[in-house]
Amino acid sequence: MTLAAAVIGGGVSLASVFLAQRGTERGWVREHERIERHREEDRIREWDSRLLDERRAAYTRLNATARAARDALAGCMHGLRQVGTLDEPQRAELEERWSAYVVQHAESHMIVSDAVLPVLGAANGSLRQIYGLVKRLDAERTERDEGLQELSRRMDVLWGRLTDLRDEMRRDLGVTARVEAPNR
Repeated sequence: MTLAAAVIGGGVSLASVFLAQRGTERGWVREHERIERHREEDRIREWDSRLLDERRAAYTRLNATARAARDALAGCMHGLRQVGTLDEPQRAELEERWSAYVVQHAESHMIVSDAVLPVLGAANGSLRQIYGLVKRLDAERTERDEGLQELSRRMDVLWGRLTDLRDEMRRDLGVTARVEAPNR
């Protein structure tokens, strides 16, 4: 009986040691999984933060180059109205600003959100139409009065499209809240 009690006691002791060891291992595995989950969450937050920073920088550059191109085009419109043609400094400024805009527009396509793409497309389409019209008017390949009226109309539309683009980029960055249209 004593021998049986000793064997049972020893078996219980071994079983409790084994169970305690298994519990410790499971606790370690859970802790390791928790740490890995937190590391992954940290990596995702870091990636999201870096992407937001890159998007903010790209939006800032895009906004600046688009508005600089608009300003150059507006200057050309005034020059065409007053003199009928552009002088070399105006042409050089237009080409410089246009080239910077085209590069930034192309780069922006790699980082802008899906919500911004259609608004960017509309603004880009307006800028391209105006640029083409300015080039045709400068080269005297279009009817001057009619062309200048069309140019003025397109410039008015462009202001709104660039404002829409800026507003959508700000919403995408979380700077401005989305405003839902009221139900009617």
